Order: sequence, then C-alpha cells, then structure tokens
Amino acid sequence: MFNPDLCNLCGDCLTDCDWMTVDSEQAVEWMEKMMAGTHTPAVDQCITCYACNEKCPENANPFDLIATLQEKHARVPRESIDALEAGYEFTGTLNPTPPVDRIMSECVFGKTDAHLLQGELYDLPRVGGRPYFCYVLFSHACAESIQRKHAKAFVDRLALSGAKEVVCFHDDCYAMLAKLAPDYGIDVPFRPIHLSEYLVEYLGSNKDRIKPLNMKIAYQRPCASRHTPEKEHFIDELFELAGVKRVERTYDRKNALCCAGVKLMLNMGDPKPDQEKNILDAKNAGATAMVMLCPICMHSLSGVAAEHNMQVIFLGDIARMALGEI
Repeated sequence: MFNPDLCNLCGDCLTDCDWMTVDSEQAVEWMEKMMAGTHTPAVDQCITCYACNEKCPENANPFDLIATLQEKHARVPRESIDALEAGYEFTGTLNPTPPVDRIMSECVFGKTDAHLLQGELYDLPRVGGRPYFCYVLFSHACAESIQRKHAKAFVDRLALSGAKEVVCFHDDCYAMLAKLAPDYGIDVPFRPIHLSEYLVEYLGSNKDRIKPLNMKIAYQRPCASRHTPEKEHFIDELFELAGVKRVERTYDRKNALCCAGVKLMLNMGDPKPDQEKNILDAKNAGATAMVMLCPICMHSLSGVAAEHNMQVIFLGDIARMALGEI
C-alpha cells in the first residue's frame, strides 16, 4: 500500500521508470497531483511492472498509488475486468487432499503448461486450477481491488490442505503469500516456499548426480519478483549448483525489463521493440540461452528470442537438465 508519509517527492520512481518519459520537475508535479487523487500521464504510461516499488529509496510503494488511480480512472474498462474475473472465479467444492507436511501449488499452469511440471522434481502432492489462482494478474489489469478481494480465499484454500509448507510454482503466488496477503492483514498459517528455493534444496540433496551445464545464460526476472527481491539469492545459488553462469547485463536484477506482454492488454502498442531490446541485451552480454521463471514471460518472449537464435529455458528445466533428466 502507498505510504504518503514516507514519500519525500524526489520523483525518482517516475524518472527511473523504463516506460515513462518525464523529467524531475514533471515527476514531482505528477506525484503531488496523484497524491491528491488526480489523473496524470503516469497513470496511462505505467506498464504495471511494479519496478517503482522496489526502486523507491523510501519504500513508499508508489506503484500502489498509481494502481489505485488506474482503477479509479478506468485504465482498463470495467466490463473487461469483470469478464476476466469471471473466468477465474471458483464456486465449486474443493476436493479433499491427504494430510501432508508439504504441497506444491501449481496455480493454473498444470493445465496451461503441463509440460513444465514433468519429472521427479514435481513428484509431490500438488493442488492447482482456479481454486488456487492468486489473482496477482489483476494488478496488471489495473484492478488491484480484485487482487485484494480474493486474497483471503486463496490463502484459506491452501490452508485447508493442512500443509505446513506450500511450494509455489508461480512467482505471483509466492508474492501473494509472502508479501501481499500479509500487507493486507491476512494471516498465512503455513510457510510459502519459492520455486527457486525448492530447486536449490532438491539439487543440494542430489549433488552427486549433477553434471554442470557449462552454459552462459541470461535471466528474465518476472515482475512479481519486485515484491520479494530478498529471495533473489536462491536464483544465483541454483545457477551455481547447475553449473551455469548468469551474464552481467543491463536489464537484470533491479534494472530488469518486464516481458512487455502486458502492453497488448493495456493497448500500449507493439511490445516487440521492447522485447527485442531485452533479448539483444542478453545476447550481446554473451548469453546463449534465456532462463525464465514465469511461463507467461516464456510465451511473451519466445517468438522474439527464436528470431535471434536465443534458446528459452524454464527455470525448473535448468535443474532437470543438471540432473540429466532432460
């Protein structure tokens, strides 16, 4: 949530944005107007990548202010939001799950991207489908209130499993459980485990089987990682265990670029030039493959990556490759 008491009106959140064109004086003016509830060009130029929350030196969460105004001023038409929400809502009865200490929540990807959940790594009790959709997508759709509305039900359904630990296949789900739900005042009665932490644990327990991949890779950091940057070290630990080198490049870590697929949803023009800038940055840094944590990023960037002979690999498949499974 935006904290106006922490905002010192430096304007850095807007001037440092990769998607806005604004100078320091304008940025301060826009922030003052937005804090008063007024629409500014920032509301329309924002691509909803959450980067400004991570970059804000005062931790004031400026994206949350912009998100409130995007919804207030109908950046995305309400009928489109209502239709999107209806497509994910669950009104049925949950199937009981056997009592176990750890489960994996696969979000909706068990159906949409089942090939990413194959092999021994995923041989643990799993739940998924619409009941376990976290709704973080809706802050990309300029409807943060929908994300907030469904947060408790998402937590409660996972809690019904009785598991003490929930491994999150999707970065968005982890962001909801580790950051957003607690910020909403929702108790999360189990420990969320990020996929990268789980993969590090698994490879660490099977070091004798690892065959170093000896690859130079670039990492596509998903937008939701802005909410939980403290877990980034697991990504690096995984790459070290698997024997891959994460190249140093411009658009990585705190300076990561959104996959830009959301530009289509927000009618912000052709995402391809931004995607090419991202892919070519990785290629020029010496990477031969781009490793992605989010399946949606994979769908968004795969076409452009192929045009530039850049292999795309899912994060979990890096672990599977190191173990010789694929």
